[in-house]
Amino acid sequence: MGQQYGKNQAHLSRSRRSSSFDRRRTRSRHNSITSLDSSSSILVDENSHEMYSGAASEVIPSSISSLHYPHHFGRFRSRQESNVSRETSPLLVGDENDLDLRSVRSNVSDSSYDKSHFKFFSADEIEAAQGGSTLENPEDPVDYNTNWDYSVDKFDDESDQQQQQQLETEAPGFFDQAGTNRRYESPEANDYGSLNSHFERRNRRDSDESNKSNLLGGESVTSNKLDQDFYNEFPAKLNYQRFYLAEEDLVIGIAGYSNCWWKKIVYTLICVCTLGMGYLILRWLPKYRVNLMGNRCALGKADWCVIENEFGELQIVNIKMQRLNERLSSFLTIVNSNEESDEDIQIPSKERDPIIPFLHSFTYRYIKFFYNPVEDIFRSNANWYDLHWLNVKNTKDGVSQSLQEQRLDIFDENSIEIEEKSVIQLLVDEVLHPFYVFQVFSIFLWLADDYYYYASCIFLISMISIINSLVETKSTIRRLQDISRFSCEVRVWRNGFWKQIESTELVPGDVFEVDPSLSIVPCDALLVNGECVINESMLTGESVPVSKVTATQEAVQFLPENFTNPILSKSFLYNGTKLLKMKSSNDEPVTAMTVKTGFNTTKGSLVRSMLFPKPTGFKFYEDSFKYIGFMTMIAAIGFTYSTYNFIQLGLSKRVMILRALDIITIVVPPALPATLTIGSTFAINRLKKLEIFCIAPTRVNIGGKLDILCFDKTGTLTEDGLDVLGVHVANNAAGRKEIVFEEIVTRVEDLQSDSHSKSEHDSDNGQYLLGGMTACHSLRLIEDELLGDPLDAKMFEFTEWNYKEDQVTNKPVMYLGDKQATILKEFEFIASLRRMSVLAQLQNARELIYTKGAPEVMVNICDPESLPTNYEELLHHYTHSGYRVIACAYKELGPGGNLTASREEVERNLIFTGFIIFENKLKPSTTQTLRQLNEAQIRTVMCTGDNILTAISVARECELVAPEITNIYVPSYAGEGDNIYISWEDVNNPEDKLDPVTIKPIDIRQGSNYKLAITGDIFRYLLTEVKDTSLVQNVLMNCDIFARMSPDEKHELVEQLQKIDYTVGFCGDGANDCGALKAADVGISLSEAEASVAAPFTSRKFEISCVLDVIKEGRSSLVTSFSCFKYMSLYSAIQFITVTILYKRGTNLGDFQFLYIDLFLILPLAIFMSWSGPFKKLIVKRPTANLVSPKILIPLICHILVILVFQIVLWLGVQKEPWYIRPVPDDDDHVQSSDNTVLFLFTNFQYILIAVVLSQGPPYRESMTKNYPFIINLIVASLLSMSLFFIEGNSSLGSFMQLTNLGSNFYVLIVVSAAVNLGVMMVGEEIWFKKVAFLYKKLFHRSRLGNSKKTFKNLKREFNQIATV
Repeated sequence: MGQQYGKNQAHLSRSRRSSSFDRRRTRSRHNSITSLDSSSSILVDENSHEMYSGAASEVIPSSISSLHYPHHFGRFRSRQESNVSRETSPLLVGDENDLDLRSVRSNVSDSSYDKSHFKFFSADEIEAAQGGSTLENPEDPVDYNTNWDYSVDKFDDESDQQQQQQLETEAPGFFDQAGTNRRYESPEANDYGSLNSHFERRNRRDSDESNKSNLLGGESVTSNKLDQDFYNEFPAKLNYQRFYLAEEDLVIGIAGYSNCWWKKIVYTLICVCTLGMGYLILRWLPKYRVNLMGNRCALGKADWCVIENEFGELQIVNIKMQRLNERLSSFLTIVNSNEESDEDIQIPSKERDPIIPFLHSFTYRYIKFFYNPVEDIFRSNANWYDLHWLNVKNTKDGVSQSLQEQRLDIFDENSIEIEEKSVIQLLVDEVLHPFYVFQVFSIFLWLADDYYYYASCIFLISMISIINSLVETKSTIRRLQDISRFSCEVRVWRNGFWKQIESTELVPGDVFEVDPSLSIVPCDALLVNGECVINESMLTGESVPVSKVTATQEAVQFLPENFTNPILSKSFLYNGTKLLKMKSSNDEPVTAMTVKTGFNTTKGSLVRSMLFPKPTGFKFYEDSFKYIGFMTMIAAIGFTYSTYNFIQLGLSKRVMILRALDIITIVVPPALPATLTIGSTFAINRLKKLEIFCIAPTRVNIGGKLDILCFDKTGTLTEDGLDVLGVHVANNAAGRKEIVFEEIVTRVEDLQSDSHSKSEHDSDNGQYLLGGMTACHSLRLIEDELLGDPLDAKMFEFTEWNYKEDQVTNKPVMYLGDKQATILKEFEFIASLRRMSVLAQLQNARELIYTKGAPEVMVNICDPESLPTNYEELLHHYTHSGYRVIACAYKELGPGGNLTASREEVERNLIFTGFIIFENKLKPSTTQTLRQLNEAQIRTVMCTGDNILTAISVARECELVAPEITNIYVPSYAGEGDNIYISWEDVNNPEDKLDPVTIKPIDIRQGSNYKLAITGDIFRYLLTEVKDTSLVQNVLMNCDIFARMSPDEKHELVEQLQKIDYTVGFCGDGANDCGALKAADVGISLSEAEASVAAPFTSRKFEISCVLDVIKEGRSSLVTSFSCFKYMSLYSAIQFITVTILYKRGTNLGDFQFLYIDLFLILPLAIFMSWSGPFKKLIVKRPTANLVSPKILIPLICHILVILVFQIVLWLGVQKEPWYIRPVPDDDDHVQSSDNTVLFLFTNFQYILIAVVLSQGPPYRESMTKNYPFIINLIVASLLSMSLFFIEGNSSLGSFMQLTNLGSNFYVLIVVSAAVNLGVMMVGEEIWFKKVAFLYKKLFHRSRLGNSKKTFKNLKREFNQIATV
């Protein structure tokens, strides 16, 4: 059975645009939704992605090459559900057996899409705007962002064949270009005649100067008239648009603005007249700044533009205008409309491809955008291709020097150069952050209030913090630069000669030599001559060598499909990947044609994903700013009260203003935001010691809230390599024609020996099975080391044969003694076929085809008479026991003509030879880790590309499915015609079924203790065809095994789980996991390769036990962050109460008293209380992440009330003492008084007490007693505070600290009060305050009791109630 392609042609129209064009294209679609008439047997589950362990496909996964999902904004979100094109989901890539792809939008939850945070634009503006996408195929106008609907027209195969023939004969030639390579020209190349007018641009250059980007000026009258005619024909009307950055799954809005001189003057005057305050405020409120700098205008006439993404991040970018006078197709991909004749299908009309007088461009996030006057919007040319490349004969032409210079101006240098801001720029950005501006305000306020020492120390600490941040930023950028920067010398074919240039000068279309000195591929390129072996681990995370072959006419047809097609990928070299080996099959050197350069390459996309990670949106961080706002309100109340009190006391206006403003700096301490990062900083350092590295610090706290963990199987739960358990040879039974499996053979010697004499009618498949194992693989000898897929390596090792390469032909030769097999041709593994074949020539010149692949597909291409009667029975036995099974077959070919035979011809009527059985052992820590996660009620899910029965077996073995689960149900298609439905059967007893609607046991005797296992095709079908929200949620809640999952299906699973409010973790190691790792809330990669940049965490210990460490550290960090936040809040409250009481008498704390509190008490305590490590055991209850919940705020308020009571009691008490010294109002230089001294000495203990109370130990952190630095700090701080008791008020030290003498009994009273205060707060924290919080919730939130804000918890409760009934 050969690979089949359904031929569908979509007639798509772009709505909302009067000048839109209908477009037609022929598109190959690959098996997506499984054919409904396939066998319903759970053994023969369809899989388009994986044949066996290792690299499932030699294609860069679409999760890296950026296939993403639609966005929905505004009130139009739930409108029409008519015909939808490929914008809806990457799951929708069907074949001729496709189900009706209408109304395919998933109906699970729209709410998750309605989370845009546009501020400059409204959601409705973004919804209604004209759109584009970096991944959009110009022939298939979908911008992948809003819920627009397109019709899907299907055409027959004939039209597809006609276009294929036309491409071969009518694609434009390029041989007439100066400097093209005549050596490569085919003798039968056509004379394209008038078609060359499409390339007349090359004849319009007056000089090399005209190629370059000359700025405006010095234009002739004729030129100006032509320009005016052009702008009259293509007037610029739209003043804003949207665009979808598929690589980052990000929607942006773009608005055009023109300069306005009088507005700029007004803006400058505002900034100057307000002494910079206007600049600061407008910097933080950019929407108003934009309107003060220019006027909204058409995009095509804009001097600069405003770009805002869906997270509310706004950027102003200047638009560069350059003289061009070239066709639009020279920098943007253009296709013709349907109205044009088929004969010109590859040559766009002049209306669609006009000569562009000026090039308007800007760069955003290293993506270059160009203005398209035909569509009146800006577009990216990230996936640009020259139309003449669609004829493979033209790919060897190269480019002329003049064309290279033009393209260098348009596409920029071929370098991934990350811009590094200067120290001054970084300093300005840091200092102008609201946090530091508030600190600057505080420092000036303290200076004005004569707190010189305190202000100086805070300034010093702030500078250290800023410098540390600058150094960290600089080092991070340098690390990224080291990863991304690459340059080397390459030989290019230029103007008829080979020329040595720097790789940075490569442009699309350049043909360069792939020689042995080239260790790294310098750009994304198409291999146009020769063969290469590449290590793509930099992108995929898998170090399996990948073979690349010369591009064929079939391969180049897929260039318009954004370079993701598996056939094209076989000839595509990706930037940054390692060249291991290259060879030419003719006299020409190995050459490749540059397709993408710089940040447009796949490596460029990876680097951008590191530079611009998505905001986490974690509730803790959102609530922290709400909390700061709440504290600011308290500060405003204090400000009002203090001002009123000062007026009553008759203080001077200067003192009133300074002290009232000082209240704000006390209630909202400058160090408050910084405490958010203390816990995660320590956690990251501890994880680093465990060889777990984190590139996203904000994800550490999220790790503490994980509800579910998805695991890949091979290489994650199980060992990477598979060992050959043995082989089962298929031979005829003795004396009978019936084919049966022989007993398992575990030694190759037993396979080679002929244990009993055979008649001429007896089969002898043992030798052919051995032949298949020796020859049917893709191993390569590189530097005397045999490299390739681990499964292939183990299989070949089992045979004990040797490998070499023919010295003349370079073809692989396998030999043992006088036996040998030479590989003449390889039909590589293709994911959709799930098999590979080789044409081998034996020592006696016999030629055979050896094929190996998944048993489910091999059964369709073998002669039925060669299949054993117990084929499915034995397959079921091994897959059910957790083994991996590969089926082998062969066919002997006649002499001659075999090299030209097609794959379909040779892969039919094969003779089945037997099964190879591989065992995949669990990793040592797998079972214990899963057991701990289950005990903590953190749900675990397997998400694998393997066979469903193998997955179930491994899940049971490692206890991912609990031992008490007696039934596992698997789905299959049932019914006919329009009555197709999903039937759920017990994997062990197919007679036990579930109701297809409720997914509950039909027979009450079946029991309710069961789980589901599902395959990728059924999962896709549920989402795209069934679209029943409750059914999908039911499956998501009860299914723990997802088998035969493609990369996009893994990605989709993560997002579907997030839609029901799971906090999702994903742990994987291979290429198939990159998309899911990136989509998950916490992605943990077990790969050391650079692809792990897609994951926030990377573990160098390839065990899933690292997940436990991430969760423990996450919980510890989250609790620490809360503790520090509450500590800083209570510190502010203590000082606020103290100062407010002292303000009552018109006095304050002294300069050095403030300094002592902040530097000697607060700072060390805040740091060392965060030092505690995580608790060793995971418990069921998660720490809260809601900072403004009653369970956090009510105990905090209770603590403040306790602090207030103790301070007031002591303050009132001291006034009754005979030695009481009354404060002097309105005198900041002499604050010495009994009020000041008592409150200062007592609150010193309160600062220490709350550190003890808030240093929670188990169940999330280690006991405080194990935090030795903190214990030492507590002792030293307590002794230091008590030593202040012994300072004489009249001494120089007493004056320095501004203390007065108290009675000896009162010193004792302070210590006793501190001890009682500690007792009350500790008992309150553990018992009383929690009861008050619960009582509050019971009284005011009774309706919420028992209900959760998380959908999955409510679903779980409902399912449990149904099960109980």
